[in-house]
Amino acid sequence: MKIGIRDGCLKLAAVEAAGLAGQLGFDGLEVCIGPEEAANVLWQAGGFDRLNAACEAAGVVVASLSPGRYAQLHPVVDDPALRAAGRRLLLDCIERCRPVGADAILVPLFPQDLETWADATWQALIDGFKPLAAAAGEAGVTLLLETTFSADHLARILDGVDHPALQVYYDTANTTNRGYHAPTEIRQLGRRVGRVHVKDTNGQMLGDGRVPWADCRTALRDIRYDGWLVLETPAGDDAALAAARNYGFTRGWLP
Repeated sequence: MKIGIRDGCLKLAAVEAAGLAGQLGFDGLEVCIGPEEAANVLWQAGGFDRLNAACEAAGVVVASLSPGRYAQLHPVVDDPALRAAGRRLLLDCIERCRPVGADAILVPLFPQDLETWADATWQALIDGFKPLAAAAGEAGVTLLLETTFSADHLARILDGVDHPALQVYYDTANTTNRGYHAPTEIRQLGRRVGRVHVKDTNGQMLGDGRVPWADCRTALRDIRYDGWLVLETPAGDDAALAAARNYGFTRGWLP
């Protein structure tokens, strides 16, 4: 298994974060894309080359892209202009994966009203993801849903889209914070878990919160998970020190 970290958890932009991630022993970097895509290296002239050179020098790879703004642009937001912007954003991210060697995109989905959704809303969400999953699959990229949904909710979406390029980015803290039992959910999702965010509850350092780490490790072994473990951990006052501590926890916890 490989261990990565989000560049934002190092309080650095991607090019600089690659160097620190390599120094700390990480295998890869999740590149966070903020609200202004033009400010991100992947949208800048020569940006692919600069990021690739930094990663090669540090001995890390780009594990995934994370367009956080998509959480406000998903297929069932009310404004059709926002939905169109969401489609463009994910398609843009898909195009930017191959030049930097990434094969996955975190797709954030955190609607507050999902418990009141009608069947038509669920179907609209599924219909919105179908062409995006197809485009990702053609490019050799996987879209990974990071949500606060239950495993049942996620299964409903994945069953409806029915494409291997749409999987789950399982976040150990998101679900625990919602009251779900992470090990049970991991087993229920099984091979649909395409990536794991290693994160503890309430923004705490790994091991200081309520995530049942030992049971999560057993669950990941049970589903034979061997993919990326990507840290989404607090940077604190000293981001390098915090990342080193959380990296050590993860190495010791490895399934």
